[in-house]
Amino acid sequence: MATLTVIGVGSRLRGDDAIGPLLIDALSRQTHPQIELVDAGSDALGILEYLEGREHVIVVDACQMGREAGSIVEFDSAQIDFVIKNDPISLHGLGLAESIKMAESLHMIPEDLKIIGIEPESIQFSGSLSVPVQRALKMAVDIVEDKLNRVSQLAEA
Repeated sequence: MATLTVIGVGSRLRGDDAIGPLLIDALSRQTHPQIELVDAGSDALGILEYLEGREHVIVVDACQMGREAGSIVEFDSAQIDFVIKNDPISLHGLGLAESIKMAESLHMIPEDLKIIGIEPESIQFSGSLSVPVQRALKMAVDIVEDKLNRVSQLAEA
């Protein structure tokens, strides 16, 4: 099994909401044998099957958090209650936060789960990312690669 699972959530048809799947595309162009890449589309509930039995997971999604477009916020499952109370973080039918809470209640949460939320500028139907979210995509790839390096070092120790 892969050392790290990366799940991209989002609709490729809705501008900046495509950030999750586009991150998966960017990572797939590189050779990472220890990484499992999952394009979950806009089905946040569909991520459940990719949480169970994994130790290290990163989920990337466009999250409306009231910040500047392109802002990246990393948080873990312990912070989900706060996020649900203050903002439904996902742009999808059943939000990412609710899906993670469901996984937690079903004891499917990995030991090491990180969520990378990226503030969208526009989620209108369009074919491209806004400039701030394009920059955030590059930074998110770096975050994932750094995490992979740290997890790989732990596995070797």
